[in-house]
Amino acid sequence: MNWIKENKKLAGILGFMIFGAIGMGVQLFMSYSSYAASVEEFEVSNAQIKSLRSAKLFPDEANVALKEKSATEYADKVDLLRGALLKIQPQIKPMTEAEFQAKLKERSGAVKKLAEASKIALPGGPEFALGFNEYTVSSPKSAEAAAELNIQLDAINSLVLALIESGIKSLDSLERTRLPVENASAPNVPAPAPKVVATPKDKKSKKPIITAAAAAEPVLDRYPIKITITTDQSPFQQIVNTLSNPSKMPHFLVIRLLRIENEKQDGPLKDEIKSRKSEAPIAPPEPVAPKVGATATIVAPSPAPQDAVTVMGEEKLKVYMGIDYIRFRPVADSDEAAVPPPVKR
Repeated sequence: MNWIKENKKLAGILGFMIFGAIGMGVQLFMSYSSYAASVEEFEVSNAQIKSLRSAKLFPDEANVALKEKSATEYADKVDLLRGALLKIQPQIKPMTEAEFQAKLKERSGAVKKLAEASKIALPGGPEFALGFNEYTVSSPKSAEAAAELNIQLDAINSLVLALIESGIKSLDSLERTRLPVENASAPNVPAPAPKVVATPKDKKSKKPIITAAAAAEPVLDRYPIKITITTDQSPFQQIVNTLSNPSKMPHFLVIRLLRIENEKQDGPLKDEIKSRKSEAPIAPPEPVAPKVGATATIVAPSPAPQDAVTVMGEEKLKVYMGIDYIRFRPVADSDEAAVPPPVKR
């Protein structure tokens, strides 16, 4: 008590701080309690919403009609988008086996000349054939196979040209997915005609009702292309931009898998850095000042001697890319349920 009487101002400040700390603690506890209650209420409401959305509709006429209407509207939008994409993607044109071999020889030769001029290494060297090496010595099995291979050849050729034009250091590997027509054992034997099942229609709107078989029909086919390149950062960015630009890439190429590794996994040692400094170029001598009475000239200052070296940032990148070449399927006939072709992997 004597200390408080002797130090009234300091005691008042300490008392104010103690009461303020207690008040702040009470306020913090009340705020946390309110926050915990709000979070619990949100989680309960979110769980109720999820259960309502995942619950099955009661099969009365109103719910069935609403679900059929929503499914039909969604299918119409999907078909509209598919129709627009089908107009953009390159169409399959008739081609004979000999014409495909001639085109493959021409395209692979042009790519190898361009790569040689750009000093870019290709996998296989002179034997590089854009992943179609087997067709340099043998022809496709049928004209239908040649027509489909022609589309895949155009896509891979556009991809390799984009890699070369971007300025990569080397194309280390290129692997394409074989088409189903290449694996067919007997392409000339016609398959049995599938049974055509009529699609049920709504009596009021006269629109086809979306069945389970129609909903499960694939809308596109994927043909993976696997490549490995050695490049700098700037060419790699250009490749990604080219693949995502429809004006530069007419084919639908989507990067599905990407793995990037640095060319050097470990940093340089101290001795290596010292050797780089010793090998640094010496600055040129200072220019001699003009003599008295001579014409005065402005001389640029000489560069300062190099006192630092690049330690990291100049390494090349080893990039593995899994690219999907996508082909959209045509819209099925609205009057008949067309049996979808086998899924192409």
